[in-house]
Amino acid sequence: MPGLDGAVEDVHVNDAGAFTLGVIGGGVPEGICGSGLVDLMSELLRTGRMNDMGRFEDGVSRFTLDEAHGVYFLESDVNELAQAKGANVAGLHVVFSHFGVPFEDVDVFYLAGGFGRHLKREASRRIGLIPNLPDDKVVQVGNAAIEGACIALLSFERREALERLVRRVEHCRLETHPDFFDFFVEGCQFKPMQSADQVRG
Repeated sequence: MPGLDGAVEDVHVNDAGAFTLGVIGGGVPEGICGSGLVDLMSELLRTGRMNDMGRFEDGVSRFTLDEAHGVYFLESDVNELAQAKGANVAGLHVVFSHFGVPFEDVDVFYLAGGFGRHLKREASRRIGLIPNLPDDKVVQVGNAAIEGACIALLSFERREALERLVRRVEHCRLETHPDFFDFFVEGCQFKPMQSADQVRG
């Protein structure tokens, strides 16, 4: 569900397998939002309850987060996120490969939007949603679109700089990259993201 009141946004699993949930608004859980899903899968990986292929261990078919309110997590939920994550990872690999830059050479990796603002960096790295960079290189900027629009409206000089930058943008076609399929398959797995040369190797 969206990141609204009632959405699980924070998950911790203890050694006994019990879930502690953080719910937006502090009320009863109604579902899980995107950042909560990332957190949940990170915890399942961390505690060995899910493998890096997204399969639940020990014959478990689903995890019950809150039985009283009907909040469950199924392998089919993992599969849906794996497809979205695989596309995101493939996109990153294609762009980085196009410019010949390994992930570790990035000075700053920006996470924008409401989703990006609420992600836990450690959880995102563990499931391979973002490159395996140290915290000081990952900056969560919130709603960058609104901030950028305000800057462009309020400053003629900054707007001109933005227009010059836009003219330098290059379009990278994901599906035409020779390693796209390998990048996508690798991205569907739940493990720390590797640089392109490691994926090909």
